[in-house]
Amino acid sequence: MLEIKNPKVFISYSWSNPQYEQWVINLATELRQNGVDVILDKWDLKEGHDAIAFMEKMVTDPKIKKVIIVSDRVYTQKADSRKGGVGTETQIISKEIYDKVEQNKFVVVIAEKDENGKPYLPIYYKSRIYIDLSEPDSYTENFERLLRWIYDKPLYKKPELGNPPSFLSESEQISLGTTVSFRRAIDAIKNGKSYSYGALDEYLETFTKNLEKFRIKDYEGEFDEAVIKNIEAFLPYRNEFIQLLLTIAR
Repeated sequence: MLEIKNPKVFISYSWSNPQYEQWVINLATELRQNGVDVILDKWDLKEGHDAIAFMEKMVTDPKIKKVIIVSDRVYTQKADSRKGGVGTETQIISKEIYDKVEQNKFVVVIAEKDENGKPYLPIYYKSRIYIDLSEPDSYTENFERLLRWIYDKPLYKKPELGNPPSFLSESEQISLGTTVSFRRAIDAIKNGKSYSYGALDEYLETFTKNLEKFRIKDYEGEFDEAVIKNIEAFLPYRNEFIQLLLTIAR
């Protein structure tokens, strides 16, 4: 089983009120229960520590892989006006976001929306994608999104890049030239079009007329290699023909 390391994450938020602070603590606790090494001022900022130095270290420290910005009305107001600890963090975070090429270290988590249902977002983050945890109905789904973001395990992974389609290099390969007539015949047969017999006849005529192209005449190298190459080139047309027969049979 592949071992997944515990990522270090810092949570930036505003001390809006005791109830909201508990909401943030609950979020941090949930994350820790899911293997995330959360750094939170309530747990990690002790008496005698320099609060500003602590915040700056959390945001710029390369060991902190992710920074979660929990945004509510108070946080947004303080961030936009650059007031208090949130204002100080905002100056550090916004500079990091704008200066760094890496865009995957910071994310805003929405904890509150306004009376029109719009999320409270700091101005510097307006155009960026956020995760909404303000709605109980979608909390579980979006919490999973947050975990996937933290662990760099997206739900939708880009497929590996394949090879260009073979028909793009038909000039270098043998072609029966049946692609268009095959599609027309398939469509006509499936949909019971009046011209289905004509479309089928057109396809078969093109198919049989151009089969001569696969006769091995001039070749370089071993004859066996020429035969194998010919078979490989013919396979797509064999598959076309089988598909057409299956369509007719159905």
